Amino acid sequence: MASAQILTSGKALYAYNGTEWVPLNTTGNLVNSTRWQKVVAGGETSLSGNDDNGESLIYTPGFEQVYLNGVLLARDADYTATTGTTITGLTALTAGYIVEIIAYNNINVGNTYTQTQIDNKIANTFTRWVETLSASATVLSGLDDNSNTLSYTPGLEQVYVNGILLLPSEYTATSGSSVVLSEAAVSGDVIQIYTLKNFRVPNTYTIAQTDDQFLTKISASSTYLTQAAGITAATASATYAPTAAGGLVQIIPTSIAATGGSGSISSTGAVSFTGSVSSISLNGIFNSSYDSYLIMYFGDGSTTAANLQFRMRVGGTDNSTAGSYISQSVQGNSTTVAGVRETTTYGVLGQVGSGNPNALDMKLFKPFFAEKTAILAQMQQAEDVSRVRNMSGIHNQNTSYDGITFFTNTGTFTGTIRVYGYRN
Repeated sequence: MASAQILTSGKALYAYNGTEWVPLNTTGNLVNSTRWQKVVAGGETSLSGNDDNGESLIYTPGFEQVYLNGVLLARDADYTATTGTTITGLTALTAGYIVEIIAYNNINVGNTYTQTQIDNKIANTFTRWVETLSASATVLSGLDDNSNTLSYTPGLEQVYVNGILLLPSEYTATSGSSVVLSEAAVSGDVIQIYTLKNFRVPNTYTIAQTDDQFLTKISASSTYLTQAAGITAATASATYAPTAAGGLVQIIPTSIAATGGSGSISSTGAVSFTGSVSSISLNGIFNSSYDSYLIMYFGDGSTTAANLQFRMRVGGTDNSTAGSYISQSVQGNSTTVAGVRETTTYGVLGQVGSGNPNALDMKLFKPFFAEKTAILAQMQQAEDVSRVRNMSGIHNQNTSYDGITFFTNTGTFTGTIRVYGYRN
């Protein structure tokens, strides 16, 4: 017959069922409790915070009991408990009175494993093989008196003969399924072999399995097609760039410099500039991850008709070596086609017109490598008739460059520039 007694063990409640003390259970929920106790200073009409033992007042409304000097108060009549952290509505308390608040908290066990499920998921950490010999033997293996198969982890076993623990030197245990005694045991001897096994936590990954759940550089390339904010072009392009041959990867400059106006870099790497900009410089766009690059520029026009020009740069400084930019261009409109060869301190790409949109498609080959940089460019300007300039050129300096500057020979211009690397 179950006892009406209740035993508190720490903060858990137990009831005696006639055989043993068991946790109190109500509708599939284990119940535990907290006890908040305080000697009041006097005058309090509400209670909260820490008690005399540093325990915070926390309860589930409707599952609390409030005692004053051992007398249980009536909920909603003697006090109000709705917030879960404060008791209010008390008659002003007298100094020295003892208040105790017992809070019962349900612990739902619906989303847990049964003992059988846990046993199936966790290897037994301790097993015992017991056999009473019916004949003399030196080799121990197979089933014991309880039909348990001898299985152990070498080095983690303990062998007993008639309750005496043998030294490792008195037997051989290497196979994991048999033990060979150095001295034969006789009929009637009781052999016990204990084995400890490595504990395994259920539903967890090993380190290798965990690593496999995260993106590698190759798999990340199909997910992160652009560089994350705060990652430089050199590091992000090598980590997140697509690996397919010829794939284009947009590059975020490490910095820009707009002369006379203002510029900005978007999260994807697009550089926009406006105002009285006479030149725009892009830094940190060339690196060892790519051999070749595509630069696309779309302009919103300029203050006056002007030539769009460029210089290679490294470490924030343009290269303007005399005769280093050599190009052959063919340009024309609806009525005229002309060719021109130029050897200057800068490269000429085409014309930007006053108030007219214009576009540039420019390819650079190995600008980051310490060798000559080959350049192909096509510039289009829309006026009353379309002007087109095709340029093939070379920058003849054996220098490693990390940036480029675009500027006009007169006036100012506005637009957007995007840089892409051709993945090797």
